[in-house]
Amino acid sequence: MRGSRLVFSLVAVLSALAFTGCGLDEGQGELNGMTRQPQTEVGKVSLPNVNPESSNQKGVLRGSGDGLMLVYFGYTDCPDVCPTTLADLRLALEDLDPDERGRIEIGMVTVDPKRDTARVLNGYLGHFFPEATVSSFRTVDARKLKQVEDVFGASHRIGKADSEGRYDVDHTALTYAVDSDGVVQVEWPFGTSPEDINSDLERLLAEPSASSTS
Repeated sequence: MRGSRLVFSLVAVLSALAFTGCGLDEGQGELNGMTRQPQTEVGKVSLPNVNPESSNQKGVLRGSGDGLMLVYFGYTDCPDVCPTTLADLRLALEDLDPDERGRIEIGMVTVDPKRDTARVLNGYLGHFFPEATVSSFRTVDARKLKQVEDVFGASHRIGKADSEGRYDVDHTALTYAVDSDGVVQVEWPFGTSPEDINSDLERLLAEPSASSTS
């Protein structure tokens, strides 16, 4: 999708300027993904979670206990970036041992709530992950959605509808790994390999607390 590629290109340029720890340095403790300094804190925001199978009924966008939540902003009609990202996350999680995998939750925030009803969003995510491990974040309150996007540093733009009423949505193509304190530990841009994601997850989960990356 041209719009998604445009957004990804802009994110890639901004990331090169605004992030440190992008895996270019092979020094000890370096993650493959991108890390902000200072780290982004998202623990105070929440959104309705429309997945009744999830234990996260408060709708928080952070891990629980000693785990992580992998948060992604996208939409189910996305033809390329979103399904590729979710498939890569699934592959990364498959290579974790069962105990580590049990400490990971997935949270997808739809930026297209008009088309992404609860049924559509839950069905879509169910193709990639076990239902109980997924938070399906959906709100029709545009101001609330923007508030959460702003905290994460994400954004989206609804495209002009064609003659059949179809439209594209430009959106930030990043996945955020958030610990139980609501701190974003690492961000992976579109195209990060499952192997690199898996390596980062193993490193973060090996820490005494998922909120520590030192």
